[in-house]
Amino acid sequence: MFRVKDVLSGTLKSMGITKQYNAQSVIVHWQEIAGDEIASHAWPISIQRGVLLLAVNNPVWSHHLMMLKPVIIEKINKFLNEKLVYDIRFQAGNLQKYQNQEEDEENSTKLRPAKLTSDELAAVWQQTEAIQDDSLRKKCYYVLIKQTALTKAKQNDGWQSCKRCNILVPPGQGLCTVCSMEFKKEKTEAITKLLTEAPWLTYQEMLQYVPCNAREFHTAKKRLVHKLIHSLFDPGWDKLNEATLVMLMTGIKPARINQTLVDTVIGKIKMRLAEKVRRKSHVSAPRR
Repeated sequence: MFRVKDVLSGTLKSMGITKQYNAQSVIVHWQEIAGDEIASHAWPISIQRGVLLLAVNNPVWSHHLMMLKPVIIEKINKFLNEKLVYDIRFQAGNLQKYQNQEEDEENSTKLRPAKLTSDELAAVWQQTEAIQDDSLRKKCYYVLIKQTALTKAKQNDGWQSCKRCNILVPPGQGLCTVCSMEFKKEKTEAITKLLTEAPWLTYQEMLQYVPCNAREFHTAKKRLVHKLIHSLFDPGWDKLNEATLVMLMTGIKPARINQTLVDTVIGKIKMRLAEKVRRKSHVSAPRR
């Protein structure tokens, strides 16, 4: 006779559900992994393609946990004895919605598991053939039935595979949550890279290279402008950075830009920064 924990790993692997099992283990044992303090402010939602999606109850803790990301990832992977999580994404959320361990996936998706045919049940039972322990086989069988029934219900309700990772998503949603965040990040990076190389581009010109909406374009442009302004007094700042910043702010193309214009715009920016520092210093100065 073998103990359950001795055969479970190999059994789950043979059934192809190791990652799903480990992902659920992180959610079930989150308080043990992360500690009481973190668990009172953040709770795991899902793990997909190595990315842990974490619900956080306020922006302060989102920033705090961002700094602790490497530590949390190390704790999770050490607990599982497997490199399952490579990154963590944060989103605002109501923790009570996720902390109820009795909440099943079908409740959260508003779907009721579909009824399986005898052939489907037989196929599920066949998947557990490698499990020698009868008690463990039955438990895994019931877990797989639940998973298969929910998958069938989603398919019957019109759910389709995510265009990137094949996870089922609701009708009209093309990408799952994690893939959607990855896609937005990649798009932002592409816009930023192109604006860095051609800072004079307008939104309409950008559409020829990167499909995006106006908000995505202007948000990326604004962040790049702020980044360059914050680097204005760095030792590595040069004339090329100045010209890039001016073209981003004015949209003037390289053929029309000149040093006088650059000096004027950069001079105004420096004056505003200096005025901002003076005001801040005046406000924070102690009264006598």
